[in-house]
Amino acid sequence: MTEIKKCDECESEYFANSSKMLNLCPECSHILYGYQNCNHIFKENRCIKCYWNGNVTKYLKQLKQKNKNDS
Repeated sequence: MTEIKKCDECESEYFANSSKMLNLCPECSHILYGYQNCNHIFKENRCIKCYWNGNVTKYLKQLKQKNKNDS
C-alpha cells in the first residue's frame, strides 16, 4: 500500500513516494525548490500519479505568476 502524506504548504494529500521532499507534495517542491514536478493527470479531482488535489496557496500562486513573468 502506498503511504499518503499531507503537504506542509498546500495541505493536499499526496503519495509519499511521488515527491523528492519529505513534507511537500511534488507541486509545492517544484514551485518552491525547483524539484521535478509530476506530470499530473487528473481524474475525479486528484492526480492519479501523485494524488495531489490541485490545492495552491496564495503564496504559491504569486510565485507561479512571478516565474511565468520572468520567463
